[in-house]
Amino acid sequence: MHDVSIVIPTRNRIKDLTLCIESIGRQTDLEDVSIELLIVDDGDIEEQVLEYFRKVLNRMPQAELRYYRKTKPGVWLSRYEALGLIDGDILLSFDDDAELDDPLYIRRMLDTYAADKSIVGVGGIAKGMSSSRSGKLLGMLTCQMSASPGRLSASTLAGSLLLWGETEDTFETDFFHGCNMSFRASALKDMKPYPWMTSYAVADDIYMCHLASKYGKLVINPDMKITHHESPSSRDKAGRVARATAVNHYYLLNLRKAPVKNYAALLWTLTYLTGKSTLKRNFNAVSGYLSGILFVLNPRKNKYREYMLD
Repeated sequence: MHDVSIVIPTRNRIKDLTLCIESIGRQTDLEDVSIELLIVDDGDIEEQVLEYFRKVLNRMPQAELRYYRKTKPGVWLSRYEALGLIDGDILLSFDDDAELDDPLYIRRMLDTYAADKSIVGVGGIAKGMSSSRSGKLLGMLTCQMSASPGRLSASTLAGSLLLWGETEDTFETDFFHGCNMSFRASALKDMKPYPWMTSYAVADDIYMCHLASKYGKLVINPDMKITHHESPSSRDKAGRVARATAVNHYYLLNLRKAPVKNYAALLWTLTYLTGKSTLKRNFNAVSGYLSGILFVLNPRKNKYREYMLD
């Protein structure tokens, strides 16, 4: 039994993953903390690379590496299957392109949990995320963000995270940034292998927050900061990502038992994003958003009702 289980889903990004694990190996003030690090791989990592990762973790007082190669791809499935493989009280998840440049990140997380036993999730902030005054106004008008840093927009988009850099104190939240988030593992017992999440795991972090929030509070600690080296998205994937934005947020509204006005907000957001992509001549994204809008409007779609039951 470990105190913390770190889970990193990855696929063929060895350079990013190496930087991430090296930064974890530099974490300090963890003498009394046992840690397991589970790599959940949709690609293939050579044994010599894994051996290097083990050496990195051996610098920590109590840390071990575990490796799991999946047969079915997908980030949501990686997160779901990881729950059955870990034994830590706290599940701490990082994107493979996250870098913990604060050596006290994990200690700050543990102290946040210890300060309030009703907390079931603690998230941090990716450095450099901000928005201009006009950008915030546009985000609120198009239902991509709310005026509160801890609240989702009416269409369940998480643009409000652009406000996190302006905060100083720990605050309650509806959602985390998926590149660095943690939960008490027991609060994720309702996770399921949702069939609509087999493509791009858009909003997977918001799904996890929704499920965990039934069991306690979620908070953001602004002192927990990382650097997120986001890889650029290719345009040939833009269509699938755009459609997944519509589909995944539609089912999220179902899970949240949202009123009709929230579905209308989602359609408004998707319409705006379609127009924005048209102006940028990203026609793969335009096609994906239009397909997503038709999906939301289609009264005959499969709503996977068995997954919507409490």
